[in-house]
Amino acid sequence: MKKYLLILGFMFSVASFSQTITSKIENASPAQYELLKKVNEYYPDISLSEKVVNFYVDDKIIDTKQEFAKNADFNSYKLSISPDNKRLVFDFDSVSNGKIYGAVIVFKGKYVKTTINEKSGQYDVMVNGKSVYLQKM
Repeated sequence: MKKYLLILGFMFSVASFSQTITSKIENASPAQYELLKKVNEYYPDISLSEKVVNFYVDDKIIDTKQEFAKNADFNSYKLSISPDNKRLVFDFDSVSNGKIYGAVIVFKGKYVKTTINEKSGQYDVMVNGKSVYLQKM
């Protein structure tokens, strides 16, 4: 009997915690666009686009992504914006430079970018567009 009660309890708890995630292609919110615009100002390799894909749970944004069509320079180009609009994560696969990934974080009003380049083995930290730390791994 205990076994059946445990199974039923587990089934109802899983059902009550399941959530529906929906996605919508829409214009970036003013806060999202302001982040993208400021990041693009300091780091022009981060593309500026008004269209984003927002992912929602219960009408609350849980993630925002941008994906761009392949072109002559990139095999893939992906951006993700955190729900609080203070962090942008990127992942590029460049034809000439290889895989490059990292993040831009707003910290005390400054835009801090960390970048890892797999091809060159280089790790770079930049603050407001200026390199402050560069190391070969």
